[in-house]
Amino acid sequence: MAKTNFTQQQKAAVLKSAKKTTVKDVAKVAGVHYTTVYDWRKQFEAIGEEAFLVYQVSKPGRGIKQISKEKEKAVLQEWENNPGFGPGQVRNQLRRQMITISTTSVRKIMKANGYQVKNKKSKPKNGTRFEASRPLELAQMDILEFYINKLKVYVIILLDDYSRFILGWNLLEKTSMDEVIKVIQNAVSRYGKMEELLTDRGFVFYSWHGINRFEKYLEMERIEHTHASAHHPQTLGKVEACNKNIKYELLKTHLFLTLQEAKTAVEKWVHNYNYHRTHQGIGGMLVPAERFHGQAEQILSNLNQDVDITKKNPYSNFGIERSILNLVLGSHGELAFYLMGKPIQLTGGLS
Repeated sequence: MAKTNFTQQQKAAVLKSAKKTTVKDVAKVAGVHYTTVYDWRKQFEAIGEEAFLVYQVSKPGRGIKQISKEKEKAVLQEWENNPGFGPGQVRNQLRRQMITISTTSVRKIMKANGYQVKNKKSKPKNGTRFEASRPLELAQMDILEFYINKLKVYVIILLDDYSRFILGWNLLEKTSMDEVIKVIQNAVSRYGKMEELLTDRGFVFYSWHGINRFEKYLEMERIEHTHASAHHPQTLGKVEACNKNIKYELLKTHLFLTLQEAKTAVEKWVHNYNYHRTHQGIGGMLVPAERFHGQAEQILSNLNQDVDITKKNPYSNFGIERSILNLVLGSHGELAFYLMGKPIQLTGGLS
């Protein structure tokens, strides 16, 4: 379809016709993409008919940029797969599939199909952003509550700070120290031992009277435990953001009838989050698994060379394990290696 220049009078005529039929039908007759008609209508409603008719279009010789049906379909499909994504995230996801489209075009397509821009809350001006320097240096843990019919249930999430990779999770009718400990044990067995764990001061994580069983477990495993400041949820910002994503993308958009049905859906969501969903917090082009498994530089290099990374994903299978060797300094100066979470004690201490 050739690029076309429309006068303001012609645009107004198209908009008038759209009132008698649909925007998409009128767009076909006019030979433009329906998102263009939506743009015209938005401007018309914003400035009024009189100002619209005399409005001078900048760069009139440029014409209307067309969006192919293939790209439009790809945008809508990706948005359907990830309903919590904004235009920039959809654009990044498509870039990984070798589909190049501007964020502006993505936004036009999404807005014409019902997307509403969220009101962003202003961030504290003097906020300090912290990020771990490597996988398993620091993990964050939190518990999210929601309801299945009238049944209150709890999602436990254990997140790697550096990569945003979900190390472990569980969905339960009742939460307890034993269940929280089990999530950590399973993560350590599968991926390796985290050096430090950050939690809030919820009753399963913290005792105001001495040390509870959870804290004793971490002490025994030589995992340093750090508590978020009271009334300061920003400290747990990464896992809180993960909570918001799962709430907005899954829990608020699906009606679950049973706990098992919800568990199956959460399991699928976590897999997509770890291995397929690009994350804005790690640059917008990587998925958490690529950063966690040390593949970030190679993936970004492939993208810059227009290599289709979706054809060959070594971490796409569901049972991937991470072999890692951690060196931990004990409280008395002794060194211990941990291989997949199992200690290999070394003799002697630091000189």
